[in-house]
Amino acid sequence: MSWIRERQLSFLERLTANILKAGPMPKHVAFIMDGNRRFAQKAHVERQEGHSQGFEKLAEVSMQIITV
Repeated sequence: MSWIRERQLSFLERLTANILKAGPMPKHVAFIMDGNRRFAQKAHVERQEGHSQGFEKLAEVSMQIITV
């Protein structure tokens, strides 16, 4: 039995889970917050709004990792 609930995961999450199961558990995870300014320009919103939405997405992903 695995600690990862695969049926509830998206394709990308399943891919990541398979990579994690293939080797030793990483001791840390790094997120490179790049592209928020480009996103804001493409979405026609203020630069700060792009950074805020990037932070919200990081928080969402972090909560998914914690609950898996």
